[in-house]
Amino acid sequence: MMRRMDIVSALKASALFRELDRRALRSVAASAQWLELGGGQYLFRVGETSDSLYLVVSGRIRVVQPQEDAAPLLLGESSAGETVGEITLITAELHSSDAFALRDTALIRISRDVFETLVERYPKAMLRVTRQIVQRLRAVKPAPQRESVRSARTYAVVPAHPGIDVAAFSRALAGELGQAASTLRLDAQRVDAALGAGAASVDMGIGERNRAVSGWLTQLEERYRYIVYEASTEPDPWTRRCLRQADRVILIAHGDQRPFASRNLVWIREQALRAPQEMVVLVPEQGGYSARAWRDTAGAAAQHRVAIGLPGAQMARLARMISGRAVCLVLGGGGARGFAHIGLVRAMQEKGIPIDAVGGTSMGAMVAAMVAMGLDAQQMLARMRETFVTGRFLNDYSLSRISLISAEKFRRQLKTLYGDRHIEDLDIPFYCLSTNLTRGVPVVHEQGEVATWVGASMAVPGIAPPLVHRGDLLVDGGLLNAIPFDVMAAMGRGQVIVSDVSRATDLRVEMAEDAETASLLSLGSSARHLNMFKILFHTATLTSERESRDIDARADLVLHMPVGGISMFDWDELDEIVFRAYHHADQKLDEWLGSRRVAFRARVVANRLD
Repeated sequence: MMRRMDIVSALKASALFRELDRRALRSVAASAQWLELGGGQYLFRVGETSDSLYLVVSGRIRVVQPQEDAAPLLLGESSAGETVGEITLITAELHSSDAFALRDTALIRISRDVFETLVERYPKAMLRVTRQIVQRLRAVKPAPQRESVRSARTYAVVPAHPGIDVAAFSRALAGELGQAASTLRLDAQRVDAALGAGAASVDMGIGERNRAVSGWLTQLEERYRYIVYEASTEPDPWTRRCLRQADRVILIAHGDQRPFASRNLVWIREQALRAPQEMVVLVPEQGGYSARAWRDTAGAAAQHRVAIGLPGAQMARLARMISGRAVCLVLGGGGARGFAHIGLVRAMQEKGIPIDAVGGTSMGAMVAAMVAMGLDAQQMLARMRETFVTGRFLNDYSLSRISLISAEKFRRQLKTLYGDRHIEDLDIPFYCLSTNLTRGVPVVHEQGEVATWVGASMAVPGIAPPLVHRGDLLVDGGLLNAIPFDVMAAMGRGQVIVSDVSRATDLRVEMAEDAETASLLSLGSSARHLNMFKILFHTATLTSERESRDIDARADLVLHMPVGGISMFDWDELDEIVFRAYHHADQKLDEWLGSRRVAFRARVVANRLD
């Protein structure tokens, strides 16, 4: 049981109680209760009486809203020094959410009776506490997915099978996390050196030596921002402790090893751990098994690829992704206007701004896939010139019952550009969107052939034929989501930059208000700049004002590209569009970098291409 003075220290370290004087803190500590939860245990459930406030001393509590026909909605997470249940303590309402321990968690419980007694005895001091609760209630809360990733403090690095150099991987990961904040790599040998031989092998449970190990680890978690727990190749006591201490589990596998259910993976599955699990596949130079295959075998929530030898750039990306400090890029649809995305990519590359994840719709999907392949801006420019300017791969007119072009030439060109690459095996995490015209829903593509799904994302209804997939018709993703910011935001990996090329419009027509619709069809009409292509394409890449306002409010940086006067089919304006966009992005990125709202370090500056 924790000593009263330790409870006082925990209260003093919390944001809610730190302003109380020593006498009030001791009074709270005398009445508070110590509570321990194993990973997965519930603190409270929907409908239960809310009669207490809980202060997290160590570990992590996740709060979710159960949904009838979907996965629970994440509301937030609380780690050391943060509180749970303070709002319902004041309102005296029943709990409207579930709260459970993501990993082994220690808490201090303060009941309503104790809280009300303290208000009577120390009215001024407790008024400050109550005021903080009200302020927290009014405060605008950050996106829970992003906050969940960003607030993680402990990572268990677990080999998915024998034969992996876990120490080398853990050292590299800890080194990259250490670029952002204080980080400790902890293996069984360090534990034994600090607490005596055999300390790392002590079984978890009741016992003086187990309490000594747990207490020491809690002290380390208070001292370091990140701790990387280095597990063993078997589910021995040390591996089990690593997993029970982890906010996130990082599973490691070799890409040249056929996926199988190892003893570690079986134990993890049997324990039904609540902590999110991510699969990292060490990729050989050639061949190897898909990262997605290992992810599916392990039942992990996400996968990452790191080349064998652990090159700095890829390990740095992994560290940013798992700690919520990634830079994510979302590219909208817009036909030739989408060439502007290349100007943004060029500016980011020159400033050393990493691109850790990328997604897009329509033309944005095409550019995003090239980013995910690791191409630079000049290589993208050359491929776009070949596809749309010199090659004219969209001019295979068919005038069929379904579309104006057959798109066979274009789809062959996509195959040439992307080869047989699969989305899940790209260097940078990537997704694109299409619209399921049969069911009326957007479809997010995160696995499968790049060329196939980029083609589907760009199939403008009426212009190009839809892709038939399992009996459904897939068309341009912009029909329902021209700027797929919401998909990236839901990943919660870090800051999101959006490139919007949809705002400018060339569809305005100067005509008399009472003019007949038929006059639009006249060759001499003042609307002669309109044509069927423009109307169809504009329909497929439309972003509503409400959606635009929402993106502007939620994204970290939105660049409304200077594409005024550019038609969606102005392929010959490629160089002009990229030039404009580059200089616009260069200025906006400088302003953003100087705003101190950036969560990463730009470490490499490319040569400018003036």
